[in-house]
Order: sequence, then C-alpha cells, then structure tokens
Amino acid sequence: MEIVNFFENLAGRWFSQRTTHALSNQQSKAGKSDLEIAFLAPDTDEIKQFWQSHEQSQIQLPGGVAPLCGLSIQQSSTLEGDSQPKVSTTLLVPLTPNLQENKAFFGTLLRSGTSESSTYILEEEVLTIITDSPEAHSEERLWFINNNLRMRTGTTELKSGPHSGLRIASFCSEIRLGVKLPTAD
Repeated sequence: MEIVNFFENLAGRWFSQRTTHALSNQQSKAGKSDLEIAFLAPDTDEIKQFWQSHEQSQIQLPGGVAPLCGLSIQQSSTLEGDSQPKVSTTLLVPLTPNLQENKAFFGTLLRSGTSESSTYILEEEVLTIITDSPEAHSEERLWFINNNLRMRTGTTELKSGPHSGLRIASFCSEIRLGVKLPTAD
C-alpha cells in the first residue's frame, strides 16, 4: 500500500469504541467517539496556510520536506461517567517520508494547536505515531482489518506534573459509517 493511499483510507465517518486502562491504579474507563475525517490534498488552501505558519515557527523540521497530505478530524467523544461530550477539531499534516531499507516509510507529523511534532512510521500497513514531549511519551498504532474496520492501540507515560510516572494503555475498535465524497469545484 502506498503511504498516501493509507492516509486517504482514513477518510470518512467513524464510530470508535474505546477502553482506557491506567496501569498504576488498575482503573479502566470505556468511551465512545464519533469521528469525521476529511482527506486534504497538499495543494489545498488549508494545508498551504498551515505549512506556511509552521515554516515561520521555531519548530526544527528536517530539510527538504513538504506536506504529503492532510487530515481534518472532527471528534465528539464521551467517556464513562461524563455527561457532556468533548468536541474537538484537529488538522494532521504528515510530511513527505523517507523510505527505509526495510521498506518502511518514516516521517514527521504536524498537528494543529501544538508546537510539538511527532514521528510516524508506516510498515507492513501498520501506522505508528510516536510523540515525545517534556510532559509525556506516547505511541499509537493503527491498522485496518478491512476497509471498514480498523484497530488502534496506544500507550502514554506522563513524565512531569503531579501524575508523573502514570502509564495509560488504550484500545479502540473503529467502524466506518460512511465516506464523505469530494465536492465538485
């Protein structure tokens, strides 16, 4: 699978069922989310503006990279015990990858609302996203069982603050509810 095709396949409406487990205190919580993910070509105005703002920021990016594509993600999530859903919108922009000897794609992932960047690796049709900041280290893996069912696992370890050392693991199963067709220009 080509890397752009993997990101294109993420587009659509998804229902996500999640279980999160805090390893230190053995507490688990269930949650659910509705996701609306739109694939954006690298030449769209939204991606161009995002890229220009990052070029002017203080983020250290590898030389010779450019946006590969973008994903606009609208999410409405509810955790067990919460009465109000948490609603957010995020723009993810993977930069052009390097191809490693083992045929894995390796690159940088930028996210709106933060000055931190992540590393992504696509190997054997499994996407791994690694984010390391002064506050936390997280790793998330995402893969497709078929075109309409994907799995996601994650681990996070908090590195600072009152919950330093807290480790959290999560598992999501996500079902595609539909694909938003591109609009004609």
